[in-house]
Amino acid sequence: MDWEIQNHLEEIDGKLHIGGVDATNLAREYGTPLYVYNADRILTNYRSLRDSMEKHADRDVRVLYAVKANTSLAILKLLADEEAHADVVSPDEAKATLDAGFDKDKVMFTGTSVSNKDLQALTDLGIRINIDSLSQMRRLAGIGKFKVSIRWNPGEGVGHHEHVITAGKHVKFGIPEDGITDAFREAVDLGLEPVGLHQHIGSGMLDPEVDIFLATVDKTLQVAKEVSDIISGDLEFVDFGGGMGIPYFTTEYDFPLDKFSSGICRKVKDSGLGFSAIAIEPGRYITGDAGILLTEINTVEEKGVPIIGVDSGFNTLVRPAMYNARHTIIVCDKAGLTPDRKFMVAGNLCESGDVFHNKKELRALPEPGEGDILAILGAGAYGFSMASEYNMRGLPAEVLIENGKARLIRKRRGFDEMAREQIK
Repeated sequence: MDWEIQNHLEEIDGKLHIGGVDATNLAREYGTPLYVYNADRILTNYRSLRDSMEKHADRDVRVLYAVKANTSLAILKLLADEEAHADVVSPDEAKATLDAGFDKDKVMFTGTSVSNKDLQALTDLGIRINIDSLSQMRRLAGIGKFKVSIRWNPGEGVGHHEHVITAGKHVKFGIPEDGITDAFREAVDLGLEPVGLHQHIGSGMLDPEVDIFLATVDKTLQVAKEVSDIISGDLEFVDFGGGMGIPYFTTEYDFPLDKFSSGICRKVKDSGLGFSAIAIEPGRYITGDAGILLTEINTVEEKGVPIIGVDSGFNTLVRPAMYNARHTIIVCDKAGLTPDRKFMVAGNLCESGDVFHNKKELRALPEPGEGDILAILGAGAYGFSMASEYNMRGLPAEVLIENGKARLIRKRRGFDEMAREQIK
């Protein structure tokens, strides 16, 4: 099957197996909806990216895992044990990384519309801050004198949807192109110590978009040259951001890993700059295809079109509704069969947009039955981390597979947990 990934997603005797474990058995044991992650796949993805960068680099490489993609502590611990760095976007994400075992010197905060409360919390934790605005920089200087990085907007962005493009004119992130050198001068005048330059142009890049990304690398390196004079020396690092995509649907491009890593590293070498480390911030690339959402079919019938109703909704996986995202969907116990009919795969929320694909493009699947388990692939990034309790449906459980064995890493959240935090 074209969705199979060796030692991760495999069809065995007609059934879907995740990390060697029968997916339907997992659903029966832990209930649905259920997020399942394969630890081996997470580590494989992290190591392949790290090793590709180190192969081409002429200096240190920092791979900062973008924690917002998946905040599960067990997954964070896997990456902390690999001595990864971390990119966080809130004080509590910073606390989570420290709790999971990350060294605070390997954690950097990149936020936007950052409050004084957040700034104080982050500085109390000893977390380095990547400055997003002049206002934030001035307020941080009022708290103390710190080593900082500064994020700029290189003027061009890419992404799989307009909501994830993070550079260009109509974007809230970073210091605009025409103000970045002045921002470094002001940081020095304020008594801060700028040691890093950061860019991030968007999320979900695949092969066609990497060329646009590499063009912004040239612009960022030119800025790095200009600010070297302002700070009277080399920066400590230049961070080229994240955004590396995964092929959610089998017809999409793969991410061109070697083109990405060799392109960055060649441009850095050719720049002649002497900064110590190249940094990148993958999130989706590391955990995205390592996670699967399992959900049980409760309804199969005709309602104008053939409909499959399941016990999940966009409260569990919001990407199709929010980004019009396409995910491969498999009937777990019929994984070896050829799809023979098209269905609407509908969630259990009271919303017409609660469908796991474009409503006008029905999804071809083998004929399912009520009680069958569906697997929605590519759910390991921005799946659970964006889940909600809409319609008062509790958050799903999470399971991690390590060395062919599954264990619960987050308990299911139900009415008792939701009600406990309320006051009548």
